[in-house]
Amino acid sequence: MNLFHRELLEIADQKVEFFGDSAILNAAAAGFSINSLTILPGEIFIAIKGERFDGHQFVADVMNKGNRTVVVTAEWYRNQGKDLPPGNYFVVADTLAALQNIGSYYRRKFNIPVIALTGSNGKTTTKEMIAAVLQKKYKVLKNSGNLNNHIGVPLTLFNLTAEHELVVLEMGTNHFGEIKKLAEIAGPEYGLITNIGPAHLEFFGSLKGVFKAKRELWDYLEEHGKIAFINLDDPYLASNLPGVNRLISFAMEKTADFRARLKNIDELGRASFQVEDTEIRLKIIGVHNVYNALAAFAVGRLFGVETAAIQQALQEFEPADKRMQVIETKGIRIVNDCYNSNSASAKKALLTLSQMKTRGKRISVLGDMLELGQWSENEHRKVGEFIASLKTIDYLLTYGEKSRETAAAAESGGAIKVKHCETKDELISFLISIIEPGDLLLIKGSRGMAMEEITKALTK
Repeated sequence: MNLFHRELLEIADQKVEFFGDSAILNAAAAGFSINSLTILPGEIFIAIKGERFDGHQFVADVMNKGNRTVVVTAEWYRNQGKDLPPGNYFVVADTLAALQNIGSYYRRKFNIPVIALTGSNGKTTTKEMIAAVLQKKYKVLKNSGNLNNHIGVPLTLFNLTAEHELVVLEMGTNHFGEIKKLAEIAGPEYGLITNIGPAHLEFFGSLKGVFKAKRELWDYLEEHGKIAFINLDDPYLASNLPGVNRLISFAMEKTADFRARLKNIDELGRASFQVEDTEIRLKIIGVHNVYNALAAFAVGRLFGVETAAIQQALQEFEPADKRMQVIETKGIRIVNDCYNSNSASAKKALLTLSQMKTRGKRISVLGDMLELGQWSENEHRKVGEFIASLKTIDYLLTYGEKSRETAAAAESGGAIKVKHCETKDELISFLISIIEPGDLLLIKGSRGMAMEEITKALTK
């Protein structure tokens, strides 16, 4: 890591006091950690205080492991008095702010392009696709998993080395101002918003509010950036274009710089499409993933990746865990899409289920969609009505108090068997009683519903 301990005292807009052995100031840091269990030798421990945890409780554990340097709050340091374990203390007002300030400082040691992306649906898949495409030509740093928030982004940036040539960062939010802060930390010059949908309505209030929150990335680019990639098929994005140096557009329905033409959906629900003179056959299921692949195609072309290499990267791309992941067990196919859910992503998953060929029943298992606030009842009913309108799904099983509305709406639409289950055990028992070889099953719900437990039970 290209950072010396003394630099923590030199970061602008951060008041820091140091107490300890001054000799350490001239030593290089091996990295930073906020986890006392996984901290590596030579890393500096930053004691983050959250709603359900306080890293200061583990300062002694960290020092007992041999990591003698920590970042702590002034309040904690004063309160310890004579009970302080011997070590090196960087004392700040707010350790979370310190984590972010250090991450921002460290990122700016590297004069390399940063591509930031956000959106209501498809962020992680698009980030992974973009990284896969760019890795055909460059050494790329990306978020691991979904480390996309006010803690995950700076932790990702700490992994930058002299070998890296590009950074691809997913940015998530459920409150106003968060994307703005993440952009200030990461300093992107390129940005992409995948789409605008009914996610986190409890906090954003409406689709207009969702767009306002996501648009914070464009606001940053308008002042500091160069290029924005635009999905012209999204009505909010197409009608509110940012004032950046250059727009690069992609679409399936509208004329755009990169326009995809759907060619086929195979029996597993995998789409093939043509962009320019290139045909791409995706392994990941769902027509909606054409947009994610198209975004990655556009980014790859901008950064000079050969078209054949882009095609190869996208055709080899495998879905991430719990995201439209197809699992086969005992003759039954399970579409495991348990990472998160809102009405837009649920409809896309259900449409994919209806398009996939099967010799047995199509069964949808849906858990509650969370963080919808006063719109929860209406959004759950919309999903139920959509299922009924498809007329190709045989069973709907629901779990969670809010999903009662989904079940009721689907049942009133007719032509589908509906059962609401009070517990996961009840749901699993009923599923086992009806599933047979040849059946096709979709399991989806918000992260807090842990619907993957149903997948695990069935695959046993």
